Amino acid sequence: MQAEPQEGELGVLVSSPEFARMVDRFQASTGLKLQVFDLDAHPLTPVEDYPRYCRLLQERKVCPLYNDPQFLKRNEETMGVCKSGVGHFIAPVRSEKELQIGAVLGPAVKFAPNAVEELAELAFQLRVFPDDLIQAADAVQERDAEKLLGAGELVSVGLNLLAEMQAAERVGHTLRRLQSQIAESNSQMLSQHVVDAILYLTGADYALVLMLDDNGADLASGYDQPAPDRLVEAKRRLLEGIAEWVRHADRSVSVPDISKSAWSRYLTDDVVKEGSILGVPITEQKGKGTFGAIVVGFDRPRDDLEEPLAALESFVGEGLYALMMGRKLIQAEKLALLDAQSGAHSQAFLVDLLEKEVSRASRHNHDLAVVLFEIEAFEVLRGKYGEGGLSRMLREFVAVIRSKTRRVNTLARIKDGQFCLVVPEADRAVAVRQADRLRSILEEHPYAASPNGDIVRLAVDTGVAASERGQFDRVSLLSLADEGLQQARTERRTRSFNP
Repeated sequence: MQAEPQEGELGVLVSSPEFARMVDRFQASTGLKLQVFDLDAHPLTPVEDYPRYCRLLQERKVCPLYNDPQFLKRNEETMGVCKSGVGHFIAPVRSEKELQIGAVLGPAVKFAPNAVEELAELAFQLRVFPDDLIQAADAVQERDAEKLLGAGELVSVGLNLLAEMQAAERVGHTLRRLQSQIAESNSQMLSQHVVDAILYLTGADYALVLMLDDNGADLASGYDQPAPDRLVEAKRRLLEGIAEWVRHADRSVSVPDISKSAWSRYLTDDVVKEGSILGVPITEQKGKGTFGAIVVGFDRPRDDLEEPLAALESFVGEGLYALMMGRKLIQAEKLALLDAQSGAHSQAFLVDLLEKEVSRASRHNHDLAVVLFEIEAFEVLRGKYGEGGLSRMLREFVAVIRSKTRRVNTLARIKDGQFCLVVPEADRAVAVRQADRLRSILEEHPYAASPNGDIVRLAVDTGVAASERGQFDRVSLLSLADEGLQQARTERRTRSFNP
């Protein structure tokens, strides 16, 4: 059986030189090489060739190692019996929380005499001639059980010490990985790298990072959860609300039980029924202010929030330089990816954003919608008020949309008077309602076209498209929205000729 990729706490253990030394010492003492399995019997190290006895049991799906969910779950080092006198040395691998996360296992050995009657009974069940099974069991390599357990005690002690050491080093490991990602990343992926690091560090079920620019405006936010979840939108609202409070108050907060938090229930419209929340501010050096927040969520209520909270605060404290460098990178790239005249994101930014959002929607089976806005008679406005007047109107236009829509929605300028609003995790009905509401607000708003107070009202057309579960790519999504925009434009002109 092939070894699984080495990820998570077990992967870090297997890759450590300390574990390699433990394996070497055990092999020198017993002649056997230790292997690592997670609790679902997936190997994280190469598995030795199995003897014929093991293959007979595996082929008939009665090998306890792979078919008994309890076989690897042990309180201490012991000999796990497969049948009669054949079995494995097993020692539990625990996290720093004393929870078993895997097991180290020796190859199958004969550590006691085999009982003919017991093996014969098994042979009848498997429809194997008894002598064949008995001979296969007796041919398994023989080892002294006491010697194995004696060597195993040293392994268990070493594993416990290693777990404690890794807990202390996990923050440093996470930061080193994040720093290398920042050096190689672009601004759009950087928030995601921070979220990934936080999920790895805390073991949370979902997480959000929020960063502000030098003026205190939202600069970047990233959210993710490793497993698909129909409550994703509500959970994101929850973390966004907590993040706003954390960065405003400049202090950490913990909510052990969401069901007992009126604010948490309000943020999710009572959709998220249980869980725990932790949030910490990202504070600049020497207390100069807060430029962001990190918030994580757990799907089950937890009383032991001190440990992940300490890990988050340590991450922010020790990783502040990396976070500040990442923030500067985001600000620098954002300036290059903004439309200078309107203040909206540029078309280049929109292309990259939609590629990422389409990929995320497909990965998590989410909906994704876009709304196109087009200002009627744009060239007439340019000729009448010039570029200066046009800039004032466009910046107001963008400000109105941003003030009336969620922060997770992104507005970009496509060309001249045409803009695109990206609405993650929204179906067509939601996008249509949002388009109609915003169009009405935009057309009622008084725009200052000149410094002396000239007021202009704009006529706006909209086009909507939605991709259910990520079925459309970027080009198809924008093309469908453009078709809707053309239809709206035609209908408006038809109405103007038929009052």
